[in-house]
Amino acid sequence: MWRHCLALILMRLRLCAAIVRGGIGRRTMHGALPTCFASVNEDTMTSSFGAPLPPVEMAIDAGRVEVATGILEGSREAAAAASVVQLLRGSAPYVDLHRDSTMVVHLCSEVLDKEETFQGLMDDLATLHVLGVKLVILTSVRLQVNRRLHTEQGKVGKRVRGLRVTGALELAAVQVECGLARSRVEAALSRALRSGGASHGRSTIGVDVIGGNGFVSGQPVGVVDGIDTGFTGVARLVDAAKISRHLDAGEIVLLSALAYSPSGETFNVRTEEIAARAAPALLASKIIFVTEGHELAWRDANDTVTPLGRRVASLRLDDARKLLDRREELDSEDPSGITAQILDLTNWCVTALEQGVTRAHLIAPTDGALLRELYTRDGAGTLISRDIYEGIRSATGSDVDSLVSLIAPLEADGTLLERPRPKLLDEINRGCFYILARDDLPIACASLKRLDAAGTRAELGCLVVSRKYRRLSKGDALLSYLERVAIASGVQELFALSTKTMQWFVERGFDQVSLDSLPQERQDVYDKSRRPKVYRKILKADRDVDVEDAFWTRRHAEDENKRL
Repeated sequence: MWRHCLALILMRLRLCAAIVRGGIGRRTMHGALPTCFASVNEDTMTSSFGAPLPPVEMAIDAGRVEVATGILEGSREAAAAASVVQLLRGSAPYVDLHRDSTMVVHLCSEVLDKEETFQGLMDDLATLHVLGVKLVILTSVRLQVNRRLHTEQGKVGKRVRGLRVTGALELAAVQVECGLARSRVEAALSRALRSGGASHGRSTIGVDVIGGNGFVSGQPVGVVDGIDTGFTGVARLVDAAKISRHLDAGEIVLLSALAYSPSGETFNVRTEEIAARAAPALLASKIIFVTEGHELAWRDANDTVTPLGRRVASLRLDDARKLLDRREELDSEDPSGITAQILDLTNWCVTALEQGVTRAHLIAPTDGALLRELYTRDGAGTLISRDIYEGIRSATGSDVDSLVSLIAPLEADGTLLERPRPKLLDEINRGCFYILARDDLPIACASLKRLDAAGTRAELGCLVVSRKYRRLSKGDALLSYLERVAIASGVQELFALSTKTMQWFVERGFDQVSLDSLPQERQDVYDKSRRPKVYRKILKADRDVDVEDAFWTRRHAEDENKRL
């Protein structure tokens, strides 16, 4: 849909340009055609094959142009335009978020066998590049190598612990298929850039796809379980500086399964491993694995995958680790090996996240899924994100002294309602208070309480960050965490009352509402002497919180760079 809308926008721009030039035009407001069309005699053109076109005056009848307002468009055209406008407005924050960021994208080998799917992904990658994303692309050729070996030798060779034993014949097959894959990617990206609107050819946008032998060095795996793996290798070093220079020059970098040693040897390295090594080395914001088509889905209460196959939209890093702890159990339930493939990619995501990458994605190669995952709120895959909530926990009685010290300055200046120590301790014991601790000492705190019996409304209160740690996004982290707690508990509306920090809440998605919006029980204890303003945020799903996390994490990183 995105590509369709983008093509529609470009088509209209080209049409407008043609009108300005006086060429192919649309009808005038009175339905007349430009002079260049009106002056051509159709009979002459059809009866004089090979004859030159008659001379025409490239001009319109200026006397038939007037100024008007309220010109109506056709309903279909208006609906299409509204859809394009809405889509562009909704995606603009994501365009800004991802611009100038580096992403490592890995394509599974099965995608290469599906021409339409492959070209669609190339279209999406070209669009990402045009939108300012710095791309590193890797394409697995595992399936193609297996097919070539089977054709030439009648077998696909040996494997040990998931690794291909790479002899001279196997290495030759890998080299051939890597070359073919590179050629296909380069050709497809060139075609994608032109079909995406560059009517004067690839040089109009100025994109080059760069590959080479100096980006990744390798070394042999050696002997595994008594078996010499031959030319099977592991990534020894990713030259991030060299890759970054090409990315900064506006080029797309293409890596393959081939890595080279300083002594001139060639090794067959898993492309998933190279991707997981390259992403943290390049300080990439994302690593993206495009799967064969299978995804992580929730099971229903009967322990079977739901009929609709509801996708797991997001996982925290710790959740992904717990999923991998069940790997043996899950693999045994699926003899086809599909589950093993998805869990293998999940494991590489975890590896990259543990080395510093902020977010990882698993995406099926459906039409436009890559763009929808990155530029829409609902996404189209599974997002796995690093734990940004380290140090957040429920407060305990032993924290009361620290909390009193943290809150007291804001109580003194009237920002917060005074809380007597017994009341604070009671709220802590009831589990209403949360803290963000550093070296086990609270540096931020907040309370979260239900406001109705149904549990669909809750109040956020006493959100305080130590002065020393302000402007470090600690308040954002605590708010984000409590929003997840509320969503998990079925809360749909989160309220906050404030007399001085209203703008902070507004900037984080809260809207000012009337006092009547609060449940009656909360209205009954409203402090009419302080008259705090009431703010409300509608909570939807974890995925929305993930998106907000991405924005404030990026904001914090930019602030840090400015200070440095």
